[in-house]
Amino acid sequence: MSPSKRKRSSPPPPLRRSARLRASASSSLPPPSQQRGRSTLSTDIESEETWPRLRAAATNRIGRYENQGRPNEGNLPSALTAFLDWLPDGGRESMARDIIDATTDDQLHTVFSNLLPALAMPMKTRSRPGTIISSPHARRLQSVEAVAATLDQPSEREKEFRDKCMERDGYRCVVTGHLDTGTWVRRGRPEDVYFAPVEAAHIIPFSYASWRNFAEPPPHISTAWEVLWRCFPGVRRAGMTVESINSLANGLSLRNSVHCAFGEFAIAFRPTDIPNVYERILFSDFPRLERDALPESDRIEFKRAPGAEDTELPSAALLDCHYRLAEILNASGMAGMIDEHWRRLEDLKGRTGGMLRPDGGTDVGGYLAVALWERIPCCLAE
Repeated sequence: MSPSKRKRSSPPPPLRRSARLRASASSSLPPPSQQRGRSTLSTDIESEETWPRLRAAATNRIGRYENQGRPNEGNLPSALTAFLDWLPDGGRESMARDIIDATTDDQLHTVFSNLLPALAMPMKTRSRPGTIISSPHARRLQSVEAVAATLDQPSEREKEFRDKCMERDGYRCVVTGHLDTGTWVRRGRPEDVYFAPVEAAHIIPFSYASWRNFAEPPPHISTAWEVLWRCFPGVRRAGMTVESINSLANGLSLRNSVHCAFGEFAIAFRPTDIPNVYERILFSDFPRLERDALPESDRIEFKRAPGAEDTELPSAALLDCHYRLAEILNASGMAGMIDEHWRRLEDLKGRTGGMLRPDGGTDVGGYLAVALWERIPCCLAE
């Protein structure tokens, strides 16, 4: 098997166990009972007998879509099919119903195109979610309003998050085992230790809890949370909110290059039936050079370092969300669409130094065509 490819895996069965979340320490996610507005969001879970019929109806609707020159519609069938394949129980049923309820091709295209700025873009680019068209379904608009009522003030990036995450993981990358460079220096530069810059990575990006100059959460933030919770009910049940974005359950210590690959969905961690044990999944874009630095075993067990026994380990529900979305983005071609968009935008900015030319020679039309792609504003990862 080529090192740049991996064997296609089947969609995993529902997890038998979920991570145990503590509610006492500030580093932990709050328990579901403390989350407000939770009952206003329904979870559509069908019986094993009903889901095949719902899936067949959604697949049939996708198959009847006709191309009419709408943006990115060549990816619509593969993208919506990937969501049906990989979303967990509750999320897949919700997606299927949105597909079936789209009586016109324009409505079905809106369902597809909203997944880009509302879910794929904020999760993959680690930037703020972009502008999103109103959902064609009234019940989705009601859900967005319900979510907005649960969001408090934006979180600020906390030094405590990095410090506690690194302490819990022994100041090492949980994937490669490399010691953080700063720690290596403080320990006297031991010659027999592999080291590299290690960073605290958010599983659900920090951008979900960051907005400026607004007393209330902007509409795109509320919509992004509504779509995330609806597609991945386990994230909501785990208590992931704006307030808990910097919880240790949402953090991993990763070498800087692995952190980048994690954000690009080139590497993911699939939960197993054993608590805190995961299967490392590499996708085709994970660099060959980085593969050589990985341990031979694909099994990873997350542990607490000595002295950090009371800290929260990464949440299985959040890692499962990241893993399933990695499968969706890589299987559907959406990952490539997003990457190409950012390459074009960076290329345009590089030609002009990011400024308009005083002689009027700037390709303003080109800027707008790229920056407003799928109605997503020009905002780069922070």
